[in-house]
Amino acid sequence: MKFKNIYVLTLCLAAFLAACKKEEQPVASENLNIPQMFGPAADADPTVKSLFNQYGLWIRMDFKDVKEVTNAILYSDVNNRFGATKIDNDKRAEAITFTQSLLSNVSDQFSKSFFPLEFFYVKTYNGSWWATDLQTIGRSRIVITWPNKMIGALPVVDPATHYYRDSVLTRAIWSSLGTTITPKMTAPVAGFELAGKAYDNGLAVDRITDDYYKDYDLQKRDAAYTELANSGGFITGQGSRSFDSDFPQWLVLLTTESYRNIKKNYLDNSPRRAKKYEILIKYFNSYGWDIQASGNLYRQKLDLYK
Repeated sequence: MKFKNIYVLTLCLAAFLAACKKEEQPVASENLNIPQMFGPAADADPTVKSLFNQYGLWIRMDFKDVKEVTNAILYSDVNNRFGATKIDNDKRAEAITFTQSLLSNVSDQFSKSFFPLEFFYVKTYNGSWWATDLQTIGRSRIVITWPNKMIGALPVVDPATHYYRDSVLTRAIWSSLGTTITPKMTAPVAGFELAGKAYDNGLAVDRITDDYYKDYDLQKRDAAYTELANSGGFITGQGSRSFDSDFPQWLVLLTTESYRNIKKNYLDNSPRRAKKYEILIKYFNSYGWDIQASGNLYRQKLDLYK
């Protein structure tokens, strides 16, 4: 009887697992009237629905309780004590257009594999000394205030070109994207670390910083940071800490700078950086993303709108 029970339980478990086949996105069951678990509502803006279907990114703006903003999947921003306010209705289209411009510069294969699930646009986030213009919550959500007022950001003059005009905001968002992408990778990009110096968890950067506090020689400190980056194959010395700090800096550079400028300022003076560049380009190409073409276009339009 004991073995018979085990046999029956095994069959039940197998049947249950077979029924739980994973889908790309949780979907609704029209027959059972079960609402879709994740994604824009049926009456959402057509562009929002289209971008979600193509890239897997949900542009969100509506909420009834601030916890809907601060609570992402598997992670919550427990440090937000001042809440968030809704984006103004007349600014919603601007935020959608900005996101559409950004997504047009990435392959849908890569975005569906590694991008966060949501861009959540609000008017303000947190407050007082803790107010922030850009907040990453776990690896599934980036909260963006709109219009964004981070230092150096530009007012929205033309929503259709703002992604290319406001390089401060655009690069900040790509940096945030980089921090959400690396946790989703099953492993760092193959051969990337080996092409440069090994990561040291900040030992080299901390040593340079400690030396600076001895004499406060800013020029000597900056020269040491530059040498660390050049010799190690990093974009800045901070990249020497870990793959999680290195990859976002590369992502920002490749998506917003031309090959001509990258070669001149980063590759010609560092063989290790040149090798890491080649590895990353091949990696992104494997996801159908010509990331350097995106960077070339960005630099072209940024110069045009200056």
